[in-house]
Amino acid sequence: MKLVAVVVNAAPVANENSDGIPTRVSYLSSCGSLRGDVTVVEGELASALIAIRENIGDDALLATRGPLDLRCIVHPQAAREEFTPSAPFLRYIDASRLSGKPFKSPSDDNSALLTDICSILTQYSPDKIGSLVEDIRVGFDAAVCVDSCSLSDEVMCRARGLPWQATDAHVAHFFAGLNIAEGGIALCLSAEGRRNGEALIRFENNTQRELALRRHRHFLLSRYIEVYRATAEDFLAVAAGSSSEAVDFVSRRAAMIVRMRGLPFDCTEDQIRSFFAEVDAPVVNEGGVLFVNRPDGRPTGDAFVLFEKEEQGMNALKRHRHTIGSRYVELFRSSQAEVQQVVKRSGDVSGGVGGGAGRRDCIRLRGLPYEARVEHVVEFLGVHSSQIAPQGVHMVFNSQGHPSGEAFIQMTSEGASAAVAASAHNKFMTIGKKQRYIEVFQCSPDEMNLMVAAPPRPPAPMQPTPPSAAAPLILPPHPRIFPGLGVPFGMPQYWPYPSPPVSPNMLLNTGGQILVTGLGIHVTPADIVAHFSANPDTLVESVEMVRWATATTPGEALVRIRSTRDPVPPPMSLSTGLPQLPLPFPLIHT
Repeated sequence: MKLVAVVVNAAPVANENSDGIPTRVSYLSSCGSLRGDVTVVEGELASALIAIRENIGDDALLATRGPLDLRCIVHPQAAREEFTPSAPFLRYIDASRLSGKPFKSPSDDNSALLTDICSILTQYSPDKIGSLVEDIRVGFDAAVCVDSCSLSDEVMCRARGLPWQATDAHVAHFFAGLNIAEGGIALCLSAEGRRNGEALIRFENNTQRELALRRHRHFLLSRYIEVYRATAEDFLAVAAGSSSEAVDFVSRRAAMIVRMRGLPFDCTEDQIRSFFAEVDAPVVNEGGVLFVNRPDGRPTGDAFVLFEKEEQGMNALKRHRHTIGSRYVELFRSSQAEVQQVVKRSGDVSGGVGGGAGRRDCIRLRGLPYEARVEHVVEFLGVHSSQIAPQGVHMVFNSQGHPSGEAFIQMTSEGASAAVAASAHNKFMTIGKKQRYIEVFQCSPDEMNLMVAAPPRPPAPMQPTPPSAAAPLILPPHPRIFPGLGVPFGMPQYWPYPSPPVSPNMLLNTGGQILVTGLGIHVTPADIVAHFSANPDTLVESVEMVRWATATTPGEALVRIRSTRDPVPPPMSLSTGLPQLPLPFPLIHT
């Protein structure tokens, strides 16, 4: 066994939150005999490691004064410079574990320090030294985690402040040099199903976890990351899954998982395979598509797809925002933990008001006049009002306490709700001189709870609207619509579980809503998306057809948009990112 004592000097860099850049690597290659000269290599890290490797060979065993030199200096800096250290820098022996006391810090002349390390090693047999060898794992290995796993709190930590576009690969990059357990990275989702900038990480042992805590407020993609201790319960709540279907899916051999959002509810597996075949991205043949359904079996519009090769998965992501049928589909890279988390959430929607995943004994009214009260809703239902459950009318208000134009009603049975939806849909409600036609849909208690039982989010501070936002498509201040970008949405954020996370090219600065009126009878959501997408600064997040056009009535649509610019608020003149011209003639009903 060829032992080589190594000491790494790190010079400070401009950013005090960073580890430091190695400028000098000193080593003593004849460590076992205490004879030989100390060699010092200076310069860029990559060239320094190559020079050392050529001198000592791949089979050498490095001896260090502790875990910091390799795990916290060499490997993190190599990750920043985008290269991967190879043997012999993937294993080492910590001489401080043999001496029982820490060594002194590196200096300009590390000869004495290297000699001290070697003198400790000469006191032990090769077998003893070999038993203390530690390996450094590069990258991250995915694995399935089930809720029956028994884990320790001593190996868990939580990373907070991750960029919204961060993946498990980014998290592994941030903790380069530390051994993350298989399947040990779980990105957290918010109550709305979006990645919330947090991740839970499980390391191989407590030593790795303690070293991870030292990276508190280090940087990833220009964002500083906070690192805290976590518990096994926290990790299992996010990473573990109890659905056998999800476990079977993530257990299949694949290089990449891609999540699809916004699928038509009648989308089939064959359509998905054809969708990706256009970019030479074949889906795994058997069990390569997993549709996410609600507890009552209805689709959510989400699906996960497996690809055998990384290259195929990257090709698949090129189909982002292309259409299946009349729906544009969003794609982004996913992970095994996220699959299990989403599938688990889709089946764990809270019972709240009324509960019951399988029943569809509720109705949803949309398009109510803002003056509508409970008595108006009861009058609108006519003879069917006798089948409303006690205290079963729930008016929906936005985060500012104003009516949203929607209501949910609990009926006494599924048959009653179906009868109301069939007879009252698209009929008119008259209040004073106002007459509005009302859309009526049958729904489940779970869907109602997502809107009614969940407390509204507190609104963000209002921002002034720039003069340039006063375009023909921007409404004046209104209980439902707020002008401009960078302001809170007036309507409740309604996303059926599992609601969509962030698209790969989407930066989560605050968006805005536009009500488009006067739509022609042939206008589809795809036409509206195409119109707004002509502006490179604007990203359409969703289109909701408030009213479809008929031969006598123009259509209306709510468009949710976001700016593609940096999340840092841009100058006021650029803060809208909206088209400043009227819609083209074909979109206007005449």
